[in-house]
Amino acid sequence: MGQKSEPPGFDQVYVLGLDHQGHPRGARFSVLKGSIVSAAMDMNCRILIRQPADVTALARKLPMGYVVGTGKMVRLLIPRIGSSLYRRILEASRVAIIHEETRIAAAISMTVH
Repeated sequence: MGQKSEPPGFDQVYVLGLDHQGHPRGARFSVLKGSIVSAAMDMNCRILIRQPADVTALARKLPMGYVVGTGKMVRLLIPRIGSSLYRRILEASRVAIIHEETRIAAAISMTVH
């Protein structure tokens, strides 16, 4: 059964990628399931899970994605999105990774000394 409504709480999984013509696609899924992640990986998509507030604020603008099928073999319907939103989410994600790596490196250097 397809995921149609947005349940209460926060979105956990964001999927971004390019289709075979190079058009950006993106969707959000409110349920973290291995089948969704696996299907997204098969589509060569980037999967963002439990992102910081800056990324989440942008990624919430993504339309809800649809899951077709049940069990381990599912298909994702990921709509086209604007290239600006696509670029802004990826950039925010990269910045979040840099901040996290810096924070971890600082914590390690403080523990070593």
